[in-house]
Amino acid sequence: MSGRPSSIAGIILAAGLSTRFGGNKLLAELDGVAIIHRVVETALASGLEQIVIVLGHDQAPIRAALGDLAKNDRLEIIVNQDYRHGQSTSVTAGLKAVQANFTAAMYLMGDQPLLDSGIIDSLIKAYQSTDHDICYPSFQNQRRNPVIFGDVFFNDILALGGDTGARAIIDANPDRAMAVVFNQEEPFLDVDEENDLNSLHSTSAK
Repeated sequence: MSGRPSSIAGIILAAGLSTRFGGNKLLAELDGVAIIHRVVETALASGLEQIVIVLGHDQAPIRAALGDLAKNDRLEIIVNQDYRHGQSTSVTAGLKAVQANFTAAMYLMGDQPLLDSGIIDSLIKAYQSTDHDICYPSFQNQRRNPVIFGDVFFNDILALGGDTGARAIIDANPDRAMAVVFNQEEPFLDVDEENDLNSLHSTSAK
């Protein structure tokens, strides 16, 4: 156990077009609350020192959906004007906003409304107690989000291009990555299509 000091920022990716959903999925509601509001609220309830949300498509209604959360001192809203050129542009835009002040960054997806702050804090604790430079949750041997990257990989992230996230960096560095195993899938479920949201309604009602 290294107990290394780490300052960790959260980066919420919320700039996409939601082309498979038939509308902006981040504005869709689960139990009366917009998906993006749920995700930001969860991040703010965690031990992340700062949260940056990267907007692009539909930035005005997403800002409105955040409500009073947008006034939180720990939340910074940035706009990726190049969001149409792929997810990597949002990944890099978020990192540029935090890299000078933080030694690690956690990437959170804007479409995981059942994620809870306890999972975020568990990942932070695991990362801080290991020498691994990547930390991610795993369910039944499948990698899930959110993922923490240490600053040793910041340059690799900034070099990403196209419609890809940082998955390739994890794939290329398995010995530098640590999986934190969870026994429930629900918190990691995301929304790509309307059927996914319908399934989440059933899950959240349990």
